[in-house]
Amino acid sequence: MTGIRKLERDLVFADMAAVSALLDQLTDEDVMARFGLEARLEELREQVKKLNALPVVTNASAILFFGGRPVTGSQGIESEFAGSAVTKFQDLVAKVLAQDSGVLGQRGVVPNKGASTLHITNVVRGSFGFQLEEMREQEQLVDTSLKTAVDDTLLLLDAFGEPDEDRFQEAVASLDQRVLGTACEFFDLIRQGGATLRLVAGEIDHSYGAEAISRAAERATSTTVEDLEEVVVGQLAGVLPDAHQFEFRAADDRGVLRGRVDRGIDTNTLAQFNRDWVNVTARAHLLVKRVRRNDVLTRESFVLTRLDNEVA
Repeated sequence: MTGIRKLERDLVFADMAAVSALLDQLTDEDVMARFGLEARLEELREQVKKLNALPVVTNASAILFFGGRPVTGSQGIESEFAGSAVTKFQDLVAKVLAQDSGVLGQRGVVPNKGASTLHITNVVRGSFGFQLEEMREQEQLVDTSLKTAVDDTLLLLDAFGEPDEDRFQEAVASLDQRVLGTACEFFDLIRQGGATLRLVAGEIDHSYGAEAISRAAERATSTTVEDLEEVVVGQLAGVLPDAHQFEFRAADDRGVLRGRVDRGIDTNTLAQFNRDWVNVTARAHLLVKRVRRNDVLTRESFVLTRLDNEVA
C-alpha cells in the first residue's frame, strides 16, 4: 500500500474512531443522533472497502503537509507562504523530470514543462496539507515518468535533510546545478517561514522538523555543482564493456581517472576500445562533474564520451 493510500485510510479510521466515541456517549433517548452517527459510520466503512479495492497507483501524486509559524492548526495556512512553497515544489519536480530525461539545459525555459504539471486536488488534514496529483484520462499499467520524477524528488529532499552526510554527498553527485538551486530556494523558503514539513508520495513518508530544515537549507546553500567538458591526454588502461566503466591514465599529475562510459556507446564499440586504445597515447573526451561544499572539492566524477588521437 502506498504512503498516500495508507494516509487516506488512516484518516478514515480516525473519523471512525471519533464517530464510535460519540456513539458510546449517547443515551437510549438520543435515537435520532444514534441513527445519524450509525449511518456515518457505515459510510466510513464503505470508504475503507473502496480504498482497499483501488488499483495500484501509477500516476504521480504527493501530499505536502506544513506546520509551524505559517499554519493555524488544521484551520488554515498563510496564502503567500503556501502558494510559494507549492510553486517551488512544482518547479523542482519539473527540473528533476527534465534532468531524468536528459534534456535540462544550463539555463532558459525548462523543456517540456507542461508534462510535469501537478494539480491541487484536495486540502488534507494533519496540520495543513495539499494533495497534488497528475491528471490523466486513462490509468497506465506502469508508473508514469512524472510519478518517477516526484518519487525521485522526495528521495532527493530526504537526502538533504537527514543527518547522514555520505548519503547527501551521494545524492548531490548526480545533480544538475539548476536542480540544486531550486532545492535551495525550496528549503530556504521553509526555513525563513518558520515552517515544518512532511512529504508523502508512493512508499515515501518523510518529516522535516526545524533541525532537518535548517540542515537541508545549509547544505543546499553551501553546495555547488559544476558540469564541464574536458579533453585529457593520456592512455586508456581498460574498459569494462558490460559495466560501461573505464580507467584512463592521465599524462598530467592527476594519475588514473575512473568513471562511466557514455551509455550511447554500445558494448561492441567498447570491446574495440580495449583492442585499439589500451596503452596507446590518446585524447579522452570527458564530461566532468565537480561538487564543492563551501568552495572545497568534495566529489569529482567522469563520463567518457569518446577517444581520438593526440594532436601534437
